[in-house]
Order: sequence, then structure tokens, then C-alpha cells
Amino acid sequence: MRIDPRLKACLPKRLHPVSRMFLESWLDGTISTALFRRYFHMPNSDYLSVSACLVATARQINRGKQA
Repeated sequence: MRIDPRLKACLPKRLHPVSRMFLESWLDGTISTALFRRYFHMPNSDYLSVSACLVATARQINRGKQA
């Protein structure tokens, strides 16, 4: 899956495969933002801030598309 460079800036160099699975499901609309925020950090609690960055950045990207 291709990830927007603005979102990639939020990601660590190596992302746990389970977190990657949740990220891909969120980006393709399979899971909600709430579920993404709940499960993305499960393999690594350091990913809490990563998920916050991803959600905030995605909102900014979407606002730009609506303008």
C-alpha cells in the first residue's frame, strides 16, 4: 500500500507488522478512526503518539481536499 508522504513522516523507521495491518485497514476505510486508535498501539505503547500524529495529519489532508 502506498502511504502519503505526509503520513509517513509520522511513522517510525520500522513499524510492527500488526500495527501496519491496522494502519492499512484504517487507510482503506475498513476500520474506523476509533478502532484504529484503540488497536494500532497494541504491539508498542510508543505508538500512541504515532497514532495521534497520523490522525491529525489525515484530518489536515482531508480538510485540504474539501477546500
